[in-house]
Amino acid sequence: MHRIFIENYIKQIDKKSIYNFALQNNINLTEKDVNILYHYLHNNWQDLLYGNQERVFLDLSKEIDEENFLMIKSLFKYYFDKYQNLL
Repeated sequence: MHRIFIENYIKQIDKKSIYNFALQNNINLTEKDVNILYHYLHNNWQDLLYGNQERVFLDLSKEIDEENFLMIKSLFKYYFDKYQNLL
């Protein structure tokens, strides 16, 4: 049941939301970074939440600069650990 809610929520996330969330967390993304994150989020959310996160992060690490990547991965881990029991 939770997966349906999560999937519907993720479908509503747009590029501006990604950019604004990053800014709120002191991550400065380029337009290219936002496009990449949008693509990864919409196409890999199930792997990120229920599957092989490391494969997704390995692929993502090749797409964006190292500083932003490390901050994004750290932010993901923080929220994943915080809300894992709701997944």
